[in-house]
Amino acid sequence: MPWQLLANHAQVLAVHAAYMGFGKILYFGGDEHDPVHNKKQVFNATCLYDCGSGMVTKISSPGFDAFCSGHAFLGASNIVKLLVAGGTEQFNDEAPGLHNPHFPGLKDAAIFSSPDFLTPSSGGWTWEKAAPMTPGLLAGSSQVPVPDPNRTGGRWYPTLITLANGNVIAFSGHPGSSDGSNSGADHNNCIPEIFSRDPQPKGSWRRLANYAKSTERDYYEDHAMTFYPRLHLLPTGDVICTNQIRERTFSFLPDSGTNGGNFNAICMFPSAELGTFSGFAGTSVLLPLRHDDPDGAWTAHALVCGGSTNNAYRLDLKGWAPSLAGGTQWNWRETQPRRLQQHRIHANTIILPTGEILLCGGIDDTTPGEESSDKHAVLRPELYNPYDDTWDVGDSPAQSVRNYHSTALLMPDGRVWTGGSDKGAGRGAGAPPAGNPDSRNLDIEIFEPWYVGDPGRPYINAAPSLAYAGETVLVRSTFAKEIDRVALVRCGSSTHAFNPDQRMIELAFNNPFDDNLLVTLPPNNNILVPGPYLIFTIRKPHGAEGKASTLGLPSFGTDIYIVEERKPENQRPHP
Repeated sequence: MPWQLLANHAQVLAVHAAYMGFGKILYFGGDEHDPVHNKKQVFNATCLYDCGSGMVTKISSPGFDAFCSGHAFLGASNIVKLLVAGGTEQFNDEAPGLHNPHFPGLKDAAIFSSPDFLTPSSGGWTWEKAAPMTPGLLAGSSQVPVPDPNRTGGRWYPTLITLANGNVIAFSGHPGSSDGSNSGADHNNCIPEIFSRDPQPKGSWRRLANYAKSTERDYYEDHAMTFYPRLHLLPTGDVICTNQIRERTFSFLPDSGTNGGNFNAICMFPSAELGTFSGFAGTSVLLPLRHDDPDGAWTAHALVCGGSTNNAYRLDLKGWAPSLAGGTQWNWRETQPRRLQQHRIHANTIILPTGEILLCGGIDDTTPGEESSDKHAVLRPELYNPYDDTWDVGDSPAQSVRNYHSTALLMPDGRVWTGGSDKGAGRGAGAPPAGNPDSRNLDIEIFEPWYVGDPGRPYINAAPSLAYAGETVLVRSTFAKEIDRVALVRCGSSTHAFNPDQRMIELAFNNPFDDNLLVTLPPNNNILVPGPYLIFTIRKPHGAEGKASTLGLPSFGTDIYIVEERKPENQRPHP
């Protein structure tokens, strides 16, 4: 069966989820979309899912309400570390008049760590408090009765992504309840800030510009992003935002120019779709980065789909560089038509090891007054083939509805884990206290793509557990002489219909003898972003039919960690 339903298996609402290596998925919900739990500070809702056994283990949670936070993997070595920052200070109906009807955000942060690759049986699977985000502008007493600097500068609905040096940058989000400005409330923490891992162990944050300096503040307000912006690090070192910013698509180059960073216009957003991909309505994914891309090695291609439209759009960035901003050669173009003509609000995209993009979950919003109803769930999965620009649709529908607050991740064996969702997008997580409504979907459902169960899939017998950009590494695989592609898929972290951590990189390799593959990694960390990955070999067997004849059969994935800088041999950690 393409879908395997584990009813009421999750135990908590999987608003946020990340594959942490070691066959484990971390998922957590903070207050689980429950204003009562937020007010009473009940947010012990974190679990680990074992991808092999299916076992769920409830574990400790961050010491703050991480509901609607952002997260991204930190650069490290031998340990997988997920930075979680921001969250929910208050629900909008509890917020003071200055910030109503928004949700004030938190500035708290925490790091979740796996065990060490060298000693996996000792330690790990723990949270550690990290340095808080930088303060914002304190509102005047006329705006907030008792302004509190600790309730400024937070971020609710931020996006965090990893930079080439292994640090993490945070964009957007609503600040805390005491945040203000001379003109009133500041409803978007629009100046990015970067988390550095130093000083250890809590790290530090720095904002790229000064809110108190009007020219710098105005620059970022003029380029303010929506909440949970759809962001990707490009091979050119800048960060693309695939949401429209004042009807345009921009990239951002941090630590440049006179304002702490530069926005560079790439092109106009499709005029027919303005608003349909705004906020968290639609999803975005960076398509596979290829050493042999016909448009040039490592050319970036982005896809936006879902939201309040039947269309999908692709941006091909052949020859792009921030210094060329203002050119006319880059434009969004409509992909070949989707075969399933339904809107998919809150859908998720997952990069499969074949390079296909799985689009799953979501709600069709075409019925006035019932836009959030589970009755309008879209249950059939779709697959986008980026190599020939075509869409396919699965015959078997999912059994569980994935609405608002759903998540989806690639598992090491190539299956896809789906969880979360609020029924009808409603609030409430059940007792305590008695009578509190429970809108949580606690099912976990596993999707099996077309290659699962094929006996012709190869297996990786050996691969390094740690590697650096620019290296050539040895991978041992069955069917080595029939391996057509070798790929790294970065481990994902998913929330609110977006996965900023995932990316796929197709690698150059050769087969010198026997089952040995010598695999060359990309030259820099703008392409090969530091963090945890799964490595796959893809076999194109002789006489294959259907998708296997063109896409090949992927192996099971093997954990590998990419470190952000090459160190002298005598200083390098080894597995």
